[in-house]
Amino acid sequence: MGRTIASITQTWLQEEAALKRFERALRKDDQLLLEELLVLSRQHLAEASYASNLYPLDMYLIAILLEVYKELKALQRQVAQAEASTDPQVQLNSGKEARFLQLLNETLESLAPQEVPQPEAESLQQVVQPDPAISISYTSFEEAP
Repeated sequence: MGRTIASITQTWLQEEAALKRFERALRKDDQLLLEELLVLSRQHLAEASYASNLYPLDMYLIAILLEVYKELKALQRQVAQAEASTDPQVQLNSGKEARFLQLLNETLESLAPQEVPQPEAESLQQVVQPDPAISISYTSFEEAP
């Protein structure tokens, strides 16, 4: 005599097999993400056996959501700790630095000449004439082996 109800592990394997075609249709990076999510859901197989009134896929989705939510809360705690541990003196110094840079930029702008003088037209027309005594020849390069 055997069991009449499949175990949660057997049910999971059936669901995983059903998802294989979907997984193959995804892009490679999405396939990796889906595999990570499936691994997250496997962490709660024992707990899922107590929720026999739910559909198997629903149990897996809830397990995935639970793991993702735990990661989100851990990251939120890390951000809150980082914000709380910020030294007020550091915040004050960064405010002073920003004000210093603003004043420095304003000073440089006020000291900079407002109008750039244009060169005279005569100096633009002056062209340097080559010295006829100096001859440039590429023949020595052309004769090279």
